[in-house]
Amino acid sequence: MKAAKLFLAFVIVGVTFASSLVAQEKAMKEASIKGEIIDTKCYLTGMMGGRGEDHKDCAVACAKGGLPIGILEEKTGKVYVVVPAKGQKGANEALVQYAAETVTLKGMFIEKGGTKLFAYNSVEAAK
Repeated sequence: MKAAKLFLAFVIVGVTFASSLVAQEKAMKEASIKGEIIDTKCYLTGMMGGRGEDHKDCAVACAKGGLPIGILEEKTGKVYVVVPAKGQKGANEALVQYAAETVTLKGMFIEKGGTKLFAYNSVEAAK
């Protein structure tokens, strides 16, 4: 009887773990996102307009100062903080040159507890 309960417990844990891995893998599939590179502080607070060509110099200064870079998704208006995928330069260092410009990033969406990240592995200026 104890062996059967123990076996059932292992099966339940195994199925739960496998389901969790499948969900995580699905969320981590390769994706692309097109939008404007922003500095998240100014965008979220509306400081100095927070986006666009008029805000470019401020966005560059904020990114160089260490404030997180984000991407404002063109289609949905959602904002994702951009982080490097494994082996990439830091997002600020690599993407500051695209501040206030539209780009396409390739990488993976990561979302947990309401926080949205995009782990990029390549960037392409919009045409």
